[in-house]
Amino acid sequence: MTEDYRKTVLTNGIRVITERMPHVRSVAVGVWVETGSRHEVEGRGGMSHLIEHLVFKGTATRSAEAIAREMDSVGGQMDAFTTKEHTCFYVQVLDEHLPLAVDLLTDILLRPLFDPEELEREKSVVLQEIKMVEDTPDDVIHDLFAAQIWANHPLGKPILGTRELVESYGRDAVSTYFGAEYVPPRIIIAVAGNVTHDRVVELFGAGFNGFTHEPTQRVQQPARIIPGVNIVHKTLEQVHVVIGFPGLHHAAPERYALFLLNDVIGGSMSSRLFQEVRERQGLVYSIHSGIQSYADTGTLYVYAATDPPNFSKVLKSTLKELREAKKQGVTEDELKRAKDHLKGSLMLSLESTSSRMNRLAKHELHFGSFLTLDQMLGAIDRVKHDEVQALVAELLDEDQLALTTLGPLDRRNLPAELRN
Repeated sequence: MTEDYRKTVLTNGIRVITERMPHVRSVAVGVWVETGSRHEVEGRGGMSHLIEHLVFKGTATRSAEAIAREMDSVGGQMDAFTTKEHTCFYVQVLDEHLPLAVDLLTDILLRPLFDPEELEREKSVVLQEIKMVEDTPDDVIHDLFAAQIWANHPLGKPILGTRELVESYGRDAVSTYFGAEYVPPRIIIAVAGNVTHDRVVELFGAGFNGFTHEPTQRVQQPARIIPGVNIVHKTLEQVHVVIGFPGLHHAAPERYALFLLNDVIGGSMSSRLFQEVRERQGLVYSIHSGIQSYADTGTLYVYAATDPPNFSKVLKSTLKELREAKKQGVTEDELKRAKDHLKGSLMLSLESTSSRMNRLAKHELHFGSFLTLDQMLGAIDRVKHDEVQALVAELLDEDQLALTTLGPLDRRNLPAELRN
């Protein structure tokens, strides 16, 4: 599998990164901005997410309907998303429609209207989105967990913001925030598909010509995980639980060992937790482990949901498996299966232009460079057994354990060692 990666920095500081895929007929184009919910100052929670919605609601040259109609007329797809550390606006079209994709994306970044009527309508949409999340306990539990472990830190704030904050925003506040944050030195253009690098640079260079603006200075608070137990009572059919430990930041040298440890613990159908708690005991429908990584910190967590009578069994079984992993370690067979699973998943995930575009941007955001597929596969293969063992000993520290539950539960349902 060949990879044709190139990078150019425009005169205004915008980074343009491409990967040519001549065997396809489509192209995925993403404008990534290094701003997200963790960068929002006090009183501006949810602003990045609201802006993500608003830029598609009209520019100086296009109405919201015209934007949608243009995309539909060429069979393209258009969307955006906001995370804690970045925002992405992207378009996927046939390669012949690349100029349209570039014109649209530069238009929404350079000339958004933030029309007051559209702002009020979109605020209403975001409020509905917040209510939708509140009605989805397996989403709410992760927000509650973040608020617990990152208490009094921007990482603990919800990406969507709160109802009160969203309702309070006016056009001037949105426009001022956009002008300060969505500026060239924080912008990455990532393009994957049947394109040439020079053509992409030509189009975006012309589209962003004259767009210069220095970013405001940021003071980023260091993040520290706060252990403890948080029981949130809510009338639900199930109890949802997240158990978390310290993890690693994006660019940590040990990240591949962590990927493999996560796979062994609960990241696959053959993992310890899935096989023991679901397959052998039948206590849950859903249980998995996962990794959340940020620029300076991260977590390794386990999520599960079960009915109240089985909660104690699920928690005890989960903790037992984690303690066994720490006491006896990961076996060589488990490590080999995890490597094969991780490599296969990685290769399958990179078969589309959109996934390749995402990889380009994230590598630039996290590492300031690009890792080929062969380099990533090689890094997985090179992880030694003792490196995974060292992570088990370091991360699975119950003194650093954080536990959040949501549902019909109180502390009496917890094991004695977690009640205090």
